Amino acid sequence: MQRKKLTLRFDLDHPEDKRAWEYLQRLNAVSLNRALVFIINQAECISLMKNEFRGIIREELSDALKQIPVQPVAMERVCDDEAADTIMDFLENFS
Repeated sequence: MQRKKLTLRFDLDHPEDKRAWEYLQRLNAVSLNRALVFIINQAECISLMKNEFRGIIREELSDALKQIPVQPVAMERVCDDEAADTIMDFLENFS
């Protein structure tokens, strides 16, 4: 059997570290090692599910948006000739 060793240290001055340490202390697990392995594997499983759900949601939204009828909107010209002249006069100040 091949074993790997990992040292984990908690800096109790950091709130996240302290919270994790306190959580581990409340577990009352027979084997802290087994508890940590379980937690890590659960975190990986949740991460994979999140990615899968995102993909499903992305596909469903894409399909739903394809079904929405879209009509092009004609843009009105906002700028009148007087405003264009004012802009050009302003820009000529820099030449």
